[in-house]
Amino acid sequence: MRFMALKSTLAAIVLTTAALGTHCAKAETVLNVPFSFTVAGHAMPAGEYTVRNDKIHNTVIFRSQDATRSFSYLLRPGDSASDEAKVTLKFEASGDAHILRRIQVGSKMTARFEDTPAPTAFDPARLSQGR
Repeated sequence: MRFMALKSTLAAIVLTTAALGTHCAKAETVLNVPFSFTVAGHAMPAGEYTVRNDKIHNTVIFRSQDATRSFSYLLRPGDSASDEAKVTLKFEASGDAHILRRIQVGSKMTARFEDTPAPTAFDPARLSQGR
């Protein structure tokens, strides 16, 4: 009896692990952007980009196909009528220039991207002040 319970538990763990592995693989989408654009002040060439939805941390990772540039953004509730499997890049056109303003993954979306890049480092002198 004890052996049957252990066997059933192990089978459930294996199935859950397999389902999670499949689920993570489906959370990545490759999109082709046929024009150059900017995102958060960074110039990006036309080409293929990967959008990965990290449901555990509620973030989206936007990465160039050659992995030279990568951006991570928090997701927030968006259009609830949207298809959960659909990934959309929302651009703003200004003359010949295109600016990536938002990424939507299903019913969630990022906040509007600004033109200036986000800070990438902290000044340790400022962090240590006020002790």
